[in-house]
Amino acid sequence: MQIVFLHGLETGPHGSKYQALKQMFGEVISPDCEGVKDPQQRLTIIQQTLSEQAGPFLVVGSSAGGLMALLLQREDPRVKGLVLCAPAIHTEIAESLTAEGLPETVIIHGLSDDVVPIESSRVFGAPLVEVDDGHRLNASLPLILRLVFEMKLKAQFPA
Repeated sequence: MQIVFLHGLETGPHGSKYQALKQMFGEVISPDCEGVKDPQQRLTIIQQTLSEQAGPFLVVGSSAGGLMALLLQREDPRVKGLVLCAPAIHTEIAESLTAEGLPETVIIHGLSDDVVPIESSRVFGAPLVEVDDGHRLNASLPLILRLVFEMKLKAQFPA
């Protein structure tokens, strides 16, 4: 299972979450959407980046990248798991999204997030891990890596 990292609006494709994922899991596909705010343009860049990959994919999405992960999984059956880090599902474009029918999914969201309200993750309906952290989830990086590892393991050895 290939790991795909989707970064947020204010970061780039090779930030701290990407670096940690790469160090732990090796190759990580990270489409570069830096400076692109329009969700449809971002989705096009992501789809183009993944077009030559075989999959299946475990997608780790951070903030706006979490929103993009949800939009991507609606269109790409190769997405088999989602780890959403403070996903921007409080936005208008996310209104039509639900947890129903998602592949294996977990959300991690900081109680002190001052960018994306945690309430949007609470009402979304997917399993949620609330942590004592802010929007960037820097203190929760070990937990994020563990959640990715566990999901990857589940995919290899389903119950």
